[in-house]
Formats: sequence, C-alpha cells, structure tokens
Amino acid sequence: MSHQNLGSGSHHHHQTSSSTRCWRNNTALFGAIMLSIMRAAFASNAGHHVLGDASTNVLSSIPRRKRLTIDSISENLKTMEYAVRGKIAIEADRITQELHNQRKGISTSGVKFPFDHIVYTNIGNPHAVGQKAITWPRQVMALLQLPDALGIDHPNASQMFPEDAIERARSMKQALEGYGIGAYTHSKGVRQFRMDVARFIERRDGAEPGSIDIENIFLTAGASEAIVMLMTALIKDSSCGIMTPIPQYPLYSATLDLLGGHKVGYYLNEESNWGLNMEELERSLADAEAKGINVVGLVLINPGNPTGQVLSSDEVKDVVMFCARHNIVLLSDEVYQENVYREGDAFFSCRRAADEMGLIKEDAIQLCSFHSVSKGVHGECGQRGGYVELVGIDEDVNEILYKLAASKLCSNAPGQAMVSLMCNGPNPGDVSYESHVAEKRAVFEGLKERAMVMSKGLDSIPGFSCQPATGAMYCFPSVQLPHGVVEASKELGFSPDTLYALDLLQSTGICVVPASGFGQKAGRYGFRTTFLSPESRTVVEKIRDHYEQFCSKY
Repeated sequence: MSHQNLGSGSHHHHQTSSSTRCWRNNTALFGAIMLSIMRAAFASNAGHHVLGDASTNVLSSIPRRKRLTIDSISENLKTMEYAVRGKIAIEADRITQELHNQRKGISTSGVKFPFDHIVYTNIGNPHAVGQKAITWPRQVMALLQLPDALGIDHPNASQMFPEDAIERARSMKQALEGYGIGAYTHSKGVRQFRMDVARFIERRDGAEPGSIDIENIFLTAGASEAIVMLMTALIKDSSCGIMTPIPQYPLYSATLDLLGGHKVGYYLNEESNWGLNMEELERSLADAEAKGINVVGLVLINPGNPTGQVLSSDEVKDVVMFCARHNIVLLSDEVYQENVYREGDAFFSCRRAADEMGLIKEDAIQLCSFHSVSKGVHGECGQRGGYVELVGIDEDVNEILYKLAASKLCSNAPGQAMVSLMCNGPNPGDVSYESHVAEKRAVFEGLKERAMVMSKGLDSIPGFSCQPATGAMYCFPSVQLPHGVVEASKELGFSPDTLYALDLLQSTGICVVPASGFGQKAGRYGFRTTFLSPESRTVVEKIRDHYEQFCSKY
C-alpha cells in the first residue's frame, strides 16, 4: 500500500473519530436542552405551551434562507451546456416514461402519441439501440467478475468458456495482484493493462517496439475523464483559451465554460466534406491573440464528431506542425479510429505524424491522444474505459496529473480491463480468434452500410444537405428552415433547429440533437443524428415526411 493510501486511511479514521465525538457532544447537548425544557414544563403545569415556545425559540435562530440556490450556485456551472443530453433528450425521456405509463394503464395525461417508442439517435450509445456485445471480451470480463472457484478454477470452466478466454482472465487476475476487479488499482491504471495500450499504439503506428513509456499512459473512465483532466491542467486562469473545431463535440465547450476558459473556434469547411484549412487555423489563432487570449491548446477530433469526416495523413501532419510551430498542446480525440468506412481512407494518428516528422525525437511537440472502448466496434459505453497517452509532457507535469488522478483513487477496474481487451484481443491461432474477427467485421459492415443509407438518404431530401459520413457514427445535415420557424423560436427563447428537433420528436418519436449545440456558422440550421439504429432506413423516411409537414405548418 502506498504512503498516500495510508494517509487516506488515517484521514478517514480521523474523520470517523471526529464525527463520533461530534455526534456524542451534540447528543449530550440535545439531552440537556430537552431536560431543561421538561423541567420547565412540569414546573409551570403547561408543558405543551412551554415546549412549543422553546421549540419556536430554537427554530427562530435558524436562517430561513437556503445556502445553495439557483442564485448562489456557480455561474460557470449554470453557463455550461451539454446539448447531447439537453432539452430534446430530456423531453424524449419524459415521453418514454409517459408511453410506459400508458402501457401500464396508469397514465393520467390523456396525451396520445403517433408512435409507440422513442428512437434515440441523439447519442453514440450502440448497445442501447441493439448492437450486440462482442463475445470474447465479455467472456473474459465474466471470468474476471467471478470468484476463482466459480470461474477460472471451476472444474467445468472449459465447458462454459473457451480456453483462450480462461487463460487471458487468469493472466489479468495476476496483473490485478490477486485482488480482482473489486479493489482499487494504481491511480494511472493496472501496469499490465497500460503495457497492452503501449504495445497497441506501437503496432498501430509502426513505432519502435518498447519506445512508449507506460508512465505516460493513464487509464481513465472513458476518454471524457482524460480530456477533462488535461483541460483542467491547461486552463491556468481566465486568460487561457483552447482552439476547438466548429462544429465540435459539446464536451469541450462545456468543460471550458466550467473552467472559465475561452472557446477559440476554428471553422471546418462543410463544402469540402468538413475539411481542415490551415489559413482558418492561423486566422483563429491571430484573432484570439489580438483579444489578449493565451491560446494553450488545440482540439482535433479525427474521425470527426459530429461531422463524420476522416482526415488525410497530410491534413493531420499540417495540424501537428501548426501546434509545434506555435507551441500549442495538441489534444487529439481519436475515439472513432476504428470507424473509417470509405475505400481509400485510413486513420492516421497524430502520434504517428509527429513521429514521422521527427518531432517526438526532438521533443518539439506536446501531444495528448485519447481513445475509448465506447466507440469503434466494441461500443462498450457503460464500461467507462479509456486512456490518454502523453507525448512531450515533462515529468514534473506528469506528477501533477498523477496527483489529480490519485485524488479520485483510480478509474473503475472493469473499464480498465475492457481497455486491455480492446487493445489486446485473441491472437491468430487462438480458439476464439476467427469468431472474434468475424464478429467485429459484422458490426463494422453494419455501421458502414447504415452510414451510407443515412447520409445519402438525408442528402436526398429537398431542403437538406448532408455530407457523406465517411467515419465515426454521425451525420450532420444542414436544413433549410422557413422564416416562420425563425420568428417562432425567438418568441420561445431557443434556436430554430431546437424548435425543429422538438417538433420532430413529438411527431415521430425520433430524438436528434440540434446543430446549434455543436456550433455552426450564423444562419445555418440542422441536427446531428447517429446511424447506429437498425431502424435507420425508416428514420430517414420519417424525417422526410415530417419535414414537408413542418414546413407547411410554418
């Protein structure tokens, strides 16, 4: 056990002892007060009046104002918005509950909907819309959860689980030092699991074997926790800002709002399939610096969310060089690296770009790369497993980040285990290898087909324009809205595409995210939708029919 953990335990014991003394003192004080009140009551023969007066006197000393109110709560927290689970998603949850009540016969609203369920296309949550878990990782996870006597050491284990799953679970349990996944781990994550991540990156990028230091890898509760950790470190004060793409995943803008940092947007080019333009990056940086903003980081999302584009190796290298030249920390969101659908496209990591350009060897780039088990073909969102790899980050900064990670003790052990299994699956020749590859391929081909169906279908609707979804899990169409919608939304106090998305939900049961929640050029309206649902073809036709009716209404 580390000194830190010992310290934590002592602190806990101290707190417990203090709490016990405090409880005893309060109990004694309360008893003395009640005894005094009772004596006074008997002495006056009007106990209920005296008791009432004393209680009133005690209560009168308590302030009637609540400390935590909407007026006293953090302004940054109030300002923060996360559109993916915003107004439309909240309304979808309310309707889902109402439909449930109607089926149970306990609804009192009398509202009838023209659909029997909500199609949640607002969030990249594959298993929630029918994607099946990949078998082999779940078999290993089941064995990790089971006590040895019921799992890896059970005499009939080989009749229930393949031998390679049993052996991997045994190896992972040894890596967990015999404590299993019910115990805290190292605050950076289990050492062997971080080694699996390091070897995965080396194979992916063609890096020299053994060149990645596992002390530069943190296992986290999804990529989101790692992103927030690095942004927390970067925003030193209110003068700092981070460059984010427009459109962008709302986690970045929400976190900047919470930290009090500046959002420095750079526009992606919709007409060139949401491509990157280096002149736009230079413009954005210059404008921010002219306003006195200290630009400390740049977010690159590749493949794109919500835009679904895949950057070429040259585009990635341009961004890496831009950050190196301007001394900006590059935050590379690569959680969709397995989701590349168009022939000829390939994922090219920022780390590989930096390595090939000699920037890593010369210590000339600071790069933080993020990945997750939630996307790709695993889709294990609920497991909350992810990692960040640090490049060019000094040891003393690494220690501060470790302190931040240690303040949460560790990320959840099952999530760490799933990261290990994502990065290190069954090997060729293992009994599960062929079936594992086949399952992953089937999921990938399904995503690839629905990406084409959704993007082409939406683009074919008059009044819609949708770029091809060549990667990730989303389409981000532009929608022409009548002037009446714009005027009506002003009266209601929210964006025109929020009004559109709300009407779409209430009319069809399809839950999308208004494009305004991701950022877009002035005068553009639209939404983000996933293509995860097996109902994707039906979704397109319902959106088509609704749009005609919606435009007629306004």
